[in-house]
Amino acid sequence: MKSLPDNPAAEENPVALLEELAVVKSRYKTLCTQLEKVSLEQRESMKGIRAALESTMKMVQALQQHAGLERSPLSEEEQAAAQQLTCQTVKEMESLVEEPFSSGSTVPGSTEELHFKPLTEETLTTVPRTIRSTVKLADLNTLYRELFNHFVVNKNRAALSISQMNKMNMKATDSRIQILKELAIVELDKQGNVKLVV
Repeated sequence: MKSLPDNPAAEENPVALLEELAVVKSRYKTLCTQLEKVSLEQRESMKGIRAALESTMKMVQALQQHAGLERSPLSEEEQAAAQQLTCQTVKEMESLVEEPFSSGSTVPGSTEELHFKPLTEETLTTVPRTIRSTVKLADLNTLYRELFNHFVVNKNRAALSISQMNKMNMKATDSRIQILKELAIVELDKQGNVKLVV
């Protein structure tokens, strides 16, 4: 302060800058808290929508089976909705209608059970910019595919830590995991271990 001229401009006054910085930090912390609440509600809503959709599909296929009706293919709108929700692939949705209550009869390795659908640029942009930062879509899809293979194709159930994933050459990072969590593709336990949401 002694080295500054009398009545310096605010942008030249370090004390004023520090005070402004404290205000900005406080606002940032508040926004982060609000964002976390919104993200949590969004994830819960997506889980509810997925559960309702799967329940509806099972009811439809049960009614069709009971009534002896032929399987009706999904419309383009239904296919788009299923892909957007990423809860199941279109082939999986159709197989539910075609083969009621036969989830255990699917042959491992079949396209219905093991179909991987990569994330799109449009899906990535639904994630807040502060979370996705500079993550590239190709890198994110590579990690997503590795997790899909580990949990779905290879049927592993135990959650993985980031160090375990990197030992398996998955190239996992906190930012990539946070994006997948934001999209409700993975969930984290209290220790921060990752598990694919099935």
